[in-house]
Amino acid sequence: PFSSSKREMHSRALSAEFVVIGGGFAGVCAAVTAARSGTKTILVQDRPVLGGNASSEVRLWILGATSHMGNNNRWSREGGLVDEILIENLYRNKEGNPVILDTILLEKVYQEPNITLLLNTAVWDIEKADPQTVSKVYAFCSQNSTFYEISGRLFCDASGDGILAYRAGAAFRMGAEEKRCYNEQFAPDKGEFGELLGHSIYFYSLDTGKPVKFVPPSYALKDITRIPRWRKISSSEHGCRFWWLEYGGRLDTIHDTEQIKWEIWSVVYGVWDYIKNSGNFPDAENLTLSWVGTIPGKRESRRFEGEYTLVQQDIIEQRHHPDAVAFGGWAIDLHPADGVY
Repeated sequence: PFSSSKREMHSRALSAEFVVIGGGFAGVCAAVTAARSGTKTILVQDRPVLGGNASSEVRLWILGATSHMGNNNRWSREGGLVDEILIENLYRNKEGNPVILDTILLEKVYQEPNITLLLNTAVWDIEKADPQTVSKVYAFCSQNSTFYEISGRLFCDASGDGILAYRAGAAFRMGAEEKRCYNEQFAPDKGEFGELLGHSIYFYSLDTGKPVKFVPPSYALKDITRIPRWRKISSSEHGCRFWWLEYGGRLDTIHDTEQIKWEIWSVVYGVWDYIKNSGNFPDAENLTLSWVGTIPGKRESRRFEGEYTLVQQDIIEQRHHPDAVAFGGWAIDLHPADGVY
């Protein structure tokens, strides 16, 4: 017979001096650096692997000032823990296998006795000691059916969408401001402010050595000419070369992210259908899809306001700030809000 009341879920209470939400590169570097200084740290990641957009789930590798020797910064690169990880990856993983990078990141965290790592664990609520102070976060792990109540003295939100900061009431902005806001010359014209950068999904192909048939799923894009750059599609390109399969800049990149993902899936499988079945790419006869991203790489989300806002002039004038904590060498990277369309 059924119980007359609901059963309680398994729960655990944890505490640490420092709690990091989000296990992308920002969260990993924050957690490892704190742990090495002797700080007891809890790292909460809602995915099964670390690395965020650089993980095997999305496969956008880390690229900063060096730009793969592609610009005038070729003799520059970021230092610190990121450099340590990249050197280790170059030593172990010359082929650039994203699965191996996963293991390197996991090892960096695993080797730190001061870090407690929670994978597949999503923060969904917080508790505040006072209006300015977060005291706890609440999370759930889908893999072990466990609720976590995590207390800390300091919290870092590296979650991307900023679930901790958002729930805590921190001020934030979304989308581009008008020129008049910061006098940024790259800012959109009046009426276009609020636009965002979209999501992308990569895919990889494999030569099987024999002909492979491809039957597209029903949700694949049928009319490839809806993509203005469809004539640029090539069977020899894959992965990051298809970064421009981007969508979502006119939508809410947080709450519409599943809708955005389905649209990009439609585009990816439509592109592959075109490559395999249009007759324009006889060299693709032996190719099969070896991997398609199951979650999109997200470029833009909430931007939380701090004591200072970095603006275009800081970058192009190479301004130095006395309280700087890191260096970054990537350019101002603007994309059209309509993405692939």
